[in-house]
Amino acid sequence: MSTLSIDIKSPKSLSLEERETWTVFRKTNPALYSPYFHIGYTDILGSLRDDTYVLVLRKGGQVSAFLPFQAKIGNTGRIGFARPVGAPMTDYHGFIYGPDTKFNVLDVFKQAGFGAFHYDALVDPNGLFEAHMRDQVLCAIIDVSSGGDVWRSEQGSSYRRHLKTNRRRTRKAAELGQRRVEFGCRDEKIFEQLITWKRQKFLDTGKYDVLCAGWTLEMLKQFWLRGKNSDLRADMHVLYFGDDIAAIDLGLTDGATFHSWIVAYNSKHHTLAPGIQLLEEVIEASTSLGYSRIDMGEGIDSYKRHYASSEVHVSSGFIAASGPTASLSNIYGLAENFGERNFGSFGRLPGKARRRYAQISACEPTFNGRAKAMLRAVKGIYAIKNPRFSRVFLLK
Repeated sequence: MSTLSIDIKSPKSLSLEERETWTVFRKTNPALYSPYFHIGYTDILGSLRDDTYVLVLRKGGQVSAFLPFQAKIGNTGRIGFARPVGAPMTDYHGFIYGPDTKFNVLDVFKQAGFGAFHYDALVDPNGLFEAHMRDQVLCAIIDVSSGGDVWRSEQGSSYRRHLKTNRRRTRKAAELGQRRVEFGCRDEKIFEQLITWKRQKFLDTGKYDVLCAGWTLEMLKQFWLRGKNSDLRADMHVLYFGDDIAAIDLGLTDGATFHSWIVAYNSKHHTLAPGIQLLEEVIEASTSLGYSRIDMGEGIDSYKRHYASSEVHVSSGFIAASGPTASLSNIYGLAENFGERNFGSFGRLPGKARRRYAQISACEPTFNGRAKAMLRAVKGIYAIKNPRFSRVFLLK
């Protein structure tokens, strides 16, 4: 049996050979198509956060897998609690490895000194995390490798009915002035408008504002500033109704896959569904833009069900490896299981609170900041089930 060895490195300390191996793994494993698995994504995170690391797994002396992650590493070298790199901004995450790679993931985490590893959008084609998975969701993919017209011709009746509705909205929008799209927009004022709209949406819906952390906003901006000649960048597409900005879509792309990342629209035009109109324009222009795939991320409900030509499975859960952090994770898991089995939808609140805290702790650097944000989050989660609580307390 080949011996497993593990190194924990910063992204900048990866050797040239390791970086080339990472790239080969991604090219040869179709499950790693997403630009979030591009080594440049981890590089950017490493330049913005000093708690970014890469687990390098070797088998028989040869690199077998990589796992980019974030954690505070103590003086003893123990990792404690770890999360995916770039969380909560990273829509997909997981090990980077070849298509036939197998290993015992729990043993790897124990050997590496992890206490626990929590994940929420794990791509796991080889089923390494199957025994530790709590939930699984589908993600919607639009396959435009043969062009937008071919994709449309292959869609079913549900999409065709949806398309008729969208064309009526398009004609209505044209009454407001010239309807146009700017692909690959480089205007900083438009970028700022996108962020303003998105942050207002977080406020309106009571969701945690992940853009309140300096590093999250800086990451978006750095990818956007890279421009169209970079092999990993953020493209920003803008729809106008006359002089009004109607919708903006900022997507992470490696050139072939466009992953819709931050989307926002002008609320005064919401009845015209400007976000869907912009999506249709991106599909139409996919060939000229170089996209073969448009990834809409987690979920296939609402409008996404009309567009999904294929689906990707991602999972959420945690691995409790060793030490106090593992014990705490197991306690959380037992509490969530008990609540879900015995208290219906209300019993899912502990899980929602844990996931919200994971977002907050990834963004908020101080205990006071995390405590205040979590208090607001708990109020918001509880208010979903108790509208009277919302009226009385959330306005304070």
